[in-house]
Amino acid sequence: MRNRVLFLILLLGVGSQVFSRERRKPSVVDTLAQQAIVDKYLARLNMLKMEYNSAKNRAMSGLFSPYYYKIMTPAVVYKSSLERVMQIHWHPQLSRYYNSLGKLRYNYSDSILLLNQEMDKYLLSLYVDKPWLVSTTENLLKAEGTIREDVTHEIVHEVKLTDQTEVPDFVSDLNQEVDVVARKPNFWKVNGSGSLQFYQYYNTKNWYKDRTDNYYNMLALVNMSAVYNNKQGFNWETRMDARLGFRPYPNDKKHEFKTSDDQLRINTKIGYRATEHWNYNFFMEGTTQMLKHFYDNSDAVQSDFLTPLTCVVSLGMEYKWTYKSFNLSVSLSPVAYNLKYVDRISLATAHGIEEGRKTYHKFGPFVNINYTWNLWDNISWTSRIYWFSDLSLTQIEWENTFNFTVNKYINAKLYLYPRFDDSSLGYKSPQNGRYFMFKQWFSLGMNYSF
Repeated sequence: MRNRVLFLILLLGVGSQVFSRERRKPSVVDTLAQQAIVDKYLARLNMLKMEYNSAKNRAMSGLFSPYYYKIMTPAVVYKSSLERVMQIHWHPQLSRYYNSLGKLRYNYSDSILLLNQEMDKYLLSLYVDKPWLVSTTENLLKAEGTIREDVTHEIVHEVKLTDQTEVPDFVSDLNQEVDVVARKPNFWKVNGSGSLQFYQYYNTKNWYKDRTDNYYNMLALVNMSAVYNNKQGFNWETRMDARLGFRPYPNDKKHEFKTSDDQLRINTKIGYRATEHWNYNFFMEGTTQMLKHFYDNSDAVQSDFLTPLTCVVSLGMEYKWTYKSFNLSVSLSPVAYNLKYVDRISLATAHGIEEGRKTYHKFGPFVNINYTWNLWDNISWTSRIYWFSDLSLTQIEWENTFNFTVNKYINAKLYLYPRFDDSSLGYKSPQNGRYFMFKQWFSLGMNYSF
């Protein structure tokens, strides 16, 4: 037992001596490992410095970037900025740092995204601290068409190299005389149309000229107009409408063919612009027929050229209005001059003129309305409303022509012409004793416009 205690004391003494000697030895440092740590640290500092300089350079170059328009222009509430700040899903369109899955490859190198994030901070502080400086929103600007959407496709410019062409020498022309010719603009506009129609015809028994039964006929129509407008307020319009139709009369032993429709109308209108829609207006119109018309089985003439001739002259105002495919012209005169003339004095009483006289003169208010309405691409409606009265007689005409266009050369026409005229007892209807008369025809044929 004693030996064991002595052995432990000896062992502890030796260990303490050894431990004290180890503590007195100088420390040994691994310089290679320490230098590696220092190099890594310095490399990291150098990389951070390079990134700082790069970010600074990008910020300086960004002063000339078009993406700074949001903070250079008047304050606007941008929807895209609010979406990014509030972390709403955003799809960048022009960033080249997005892969096919729509994720950023390197967040720190997407300059557009970083730039927008910095501007969003400034805009958000502006919206919160000084909202009175905000004048409008992005949606309102887009509605006005002032914001251009980003171009999503690359624009490729095709550049073609061509040989240099010879530059002409104008020196030799400097001494040559130059004749300057001033040409006056043409203010005239002339157009017209002609057609040949096969048509079904009807008029009442008291029609004031040719009184025929329902039958089939051939009809020729010619319409011409010449319009002068000097763009200074003065305008002059002249129009001519002519219709001439024939048909066989099997019940008439003296005349194999007679006219079924015969009318010649010429009017002229001189105006000067007063306002946008109103013109001072002088209007004159004359209506007659071209050929003789006979009674059935007789050589007695019922009507002829200038028998009758109806003429109206007025001075007043004209109203013009156009809306889309509708054109309207209204001539108004408080006092107009109306003349009726017959060249055959024997037919004077048949047309409301005193026996032995060829004319009568009336004064009264006058209204003439013309309008054209293109109902569809191939259907148009042309109408004329004529009214004159001198408080002792009244004349009202309403002509309607519906034109159905098949193609450039073939068309169909429907003509409706109600008329009221109490200027002659011969115009009274034998059926009802009224002065109302009516003409109608429907045609199909060829048409040519020029």
